[in-house]
Amino acid sequence: MGEGTEDRTQAYMKHVVLEPEHEKEYAQPLLTLFDELLAWDLASGDSRIIFYTEGRGRLWENRTEQEFQAFAWSHVHPRECSRFRTFFSTVHMKELSADRNPDRLVYRQRTEEGDYVWVEVVAITAGGGTMLCYVRDMGKEEQKRYMQEQIIDQYVYRKCDFFLCLDGDTGYYEILQKNDSRIQGQMPHSGNYEQELEACIRKYVVSEDRDLLLEKASMNNVLDVLEREGELMVSYGEKGMDGRYARKLLRYVYFDRQERKILLMRQDITAEYLEQRRQKKRLSDALLHARIDSLTGLYNRQAVNAKINGILREAAVMPPSVLLFIDLDNFKTVNDTLGHRYGDKVLCSVAECFRQVLRTSDIIGRVGGDEFVAFLSGVTSLDEARECAGRLCQAVSRIPDLDLKGCGLSCSIGGAVCPRDGRDYDSLLIKADIAVYEAKRRGKNQFAFYEPGMKPHSEP
Repeated sequence: MGEGTEDRTQAYMKHVVLEPEHEKEYAQPLLTLFDELLAWDLASGDSRIIFYTEGRGRLWENRTEQEFQAFAWSHVHPRECSRFRTFFSTVHMKELSADRNPDRLVYRQRTEEGDYVWVEVVAITAGGGTMLCYVRDMGKEEQKRYMQEQIIDQYVYRKCDFFLCLDGDTGYYEILQKNDSRIQGQMPHSGNYEQELEACIRKYVVSEDRDLLLEKASMNNVLDVLEREGELMVSYGEKGMDGRYARKLLRYVYFDRQERKILLMRQDITAEYLEQRRQKKRLSDALLHARIDSLTGLYNRQAVNAKINGILREAAVMPPSVLLFIDLDNFKTVNDTLGHRYGDKVLCSVAECFRQVLRTSDIIGRVGGDEFVAFLSGVTSLDEARECAGRLCQAVSRIPDLDLKGCGLSCSIGGAVCPRDGRDYDSLLIKADIAVYEAKRRGKNQFAFYEPGMKPHSEP
């Protein structure tokens, strides 16, 4: 080594361990920048120290690849351990050598006192089957900047399709960061935000979200919301480059309110959106299951009660309506003769019959083994209610594709009129129940509407 080099080496307390002639050109210019230098032999996977700084050596021993892997487990912070082991592997070093590209590793290493220090390693190709790794401790300011960069990278850039700065006065914008694999059609910069926005919306956004997005993302609306609330977020759907549906979230915030400089970030929220949809469907299915009779698919007793009372309570004026209580005639005989399985088939056929005869706005439910309720809202006259009850009786007695082996199937119906006979479900049901037994006393397969003086079926 030359005299100047020796002086500089001594001044920085560098300890040159092995310095073959071809390594001087790498070691000398970096003596003041790095704390140590090691060479990695690509053939053997062994490393050897060329120089290190007294008191600041981090990897200052000659090691095999296996020893590096063991060193990682005992000295490197768990969060960076996997990256360290990958970095200091012959496979990785050979890849760097083949590409002739440098690589950088930043990790935390435990000291003898048990604290952690941030360490930077830069690996470059030296030729001759050797990789050189320059190692140094990072200063406090560098550590702070590095952590800030990592936070921004992890929580902003990596989560964004793009990240741009928008001038609220001129409409000029410039993309500061973008993920090319997740964006389509966005110009890197433009002097006309509104024009580019409309072009992208017309081309890529799904039709049902276009008008809303044009309104929400317009410059006037963005500025108005930012002035009032400080932040604007709007989501929409688009067809991705692979043709699949993707959900995006635009987030606008002020970078400089006085100068009206706006930061706009777009995130892909497809996974969250789809999971939210799945959860909503699961909840909807659970609620539906709690309200639906599992055999017939009609509303169950609790749902019928809740829905009818809900309609009657919420109406500003009590709507003219009719409650029909439907009881199947001879169903016990059908069950006893043909079996419960065939009886279930009969109940399902009856339920389908009701769906075909009644309106989609009517509420139909199974409230007992062979008992059903139909609530007809908006019935204008008692004659209309009688006509509907008659159609139901006729339809049940003529259900096709049922081989009842001579067991006749029909229904008896009792009706109660709202608000004349009651203003809630229970009151109407009591009157309709009295009326249905009046219909049965008259000979079954017919209907009757409640009238004062009718006796409950429990009375002689």
